[in-house]
Amino acid sequence: MFENLLTNNLNVNFFEKSNCYAFEIPNFLSDDQYNALYKNFPNIKKNEAHNFNEAFDDKDSQHQLKAFVTEVYPDKYNKLITENPILNEFTQTFKNPKLSDLFIKKFFFKILKSRIFDSKNFLKLLIRKNRSISKKSDSLIDKFLYNDILTTVGLTYMYNGSQAFPHTDGIKKIMSLLLYFPDENVSHETNKNLGATFYDSNEFNLTGFGKNNAQTFKDSENFKKKNKASMTFPFKKKNLYGFIKSHKSWHSVEPFDVHDDFVRKNINMNFLLV
Repeated sequence: MFENLLTNNLNVNFFEKSNCYAFEIPNFLSDDQYNALYKNFPNIKKNEAHNFNEAFDDKDSQHQLKAFVTEVYPDKYNKLITENPILNEFTQTFKNPKLSDLFIKKFFFKILKSRIFDSKNFLKLLIRKNRSISKKSDSLIDKFLYNDILTTVGLTYMYNGSQAFPHTDGIKKIMSLLLYFPDENVSHETNKNLGATFYDSNEFNLTGFGKNNAQTFKDSENFKKKNKASMTFPFKKKNLYGFIKSHKSWHSVEPFDVHDDFVRKNINMNFLLV
């Protein structure tokens, strides 16, 4: 069902207002592909979500009111994704070296430019050959010749009232890709504000951690007082949204209040330089 994604022409539109290379690929999925994923998205009820996130009930954590289906928890991941024919095919398509090669080649010079202040990884990307892997090799020759690109695919659930603090992502991440699954019963006006928000900030944060990263609710509030939001991804179906990680790829998910039973759903695909 998803084999055509391996030869997609990647008609990319960049958002000029973003502080990094943020982009949209319209109609990345067909109607049939989107509907199949939408119907097979696992239904994780709010009273079950703590099974997918230990911090779900932690009022001091930005990870409260969220659930994650990721490879970090293989048993749950396999049950909900690997054993689901549609989700498994989609996941294996994104892990196919052809697809990661397609994206890396398309965005290579922008990836390289985004790493200009990360001398170690800048040189690695410049000198070595990139290759997609499912498991990192321990071979010294491989480490000398190749940049290993690991693709991860996961599902994120954000329940009403949740948010993600402004951050730039970890240093291993090269690119993040997002597929959104808007609630059909929610208005367009509400949905359009639910995508990732980007900030026009000159604060330098290469690693995604440290003193500049918002780690508490107060940190997040202070960051937003000092830095202006420049744009928000439309929370639209079928389109693929993404951005290239850099020292200033500041983004967040702003707190939302739709209704008590509302769940914001998306699939995250990440390319990691490991």
